[in-house]
Amino acid sequence: MAILPILTVPHPLLLQKARPVREDEFGEALAKRLSDMAETMYAAPGVGLAAPQVGDLRRMLVMDATEEKEDDGRREQAKHLQLVVNPEIVERSRDKIRWEEGCLSVPEFWEFFERPRRVRVKYRDALGAHHDEWFEGFPAVVLQHEMDHLEGVVIIDKASRLKRSRYLKKVKKGVIGAESGAEDDEHEGASL
Repeated sequence: MAILPILTVPHPLLLQKARPVREDEFGEALAKRLSDMAETMYAAPGVGLAAPQVGDLRRMLVMDATEEKEDDGRREQAKHLQLVVNPEIVERSRDKIRWEEGCLSVPEFWEFFERPRRVRVKYRDALGAHHDEWFEGFPAVVLQHEMDHLEGVVIIDKASRLKRSRYLKKVKKGVIGAESGAEDDEHEGASL
């Protein structure tokens, strides 16, 4: 396994739409790539990671929306790891959930967003098996956040023009960057 570099804004690959994983790509090589992505997500630390965030423009993501923490405050790794390939939301609840989201590709940026509380998703795993599953609450937020990445959308794109502009100026000046790495003390949750 390997820890992969995570792209941060304004990297142009983050703005590109990912392509579906082809039939001939399912198998051990894809499973290895997803395993590397999971290791990268846990090391960051985060609760989700989409392939475009590591420079891979295929429709796949990893997530572990485990909310319980161990005695030392860290999440137990691989407690509920999900490897999701070619996800498609086929049903959404009308009721919404409001969640403050952070992102590994947008360090030190947090914003509240409303999303459907429940989503039904059809997807495949690394070996090509089909799945049809409901995600609810925090797992639904994580999944939808990561699926935004597959469409070339990062959370900064959904923020106000003023907040986005201020953030990008700080990035350009080098005040914010991948090396900053420290989580903001105001935010208890992991980045998505």
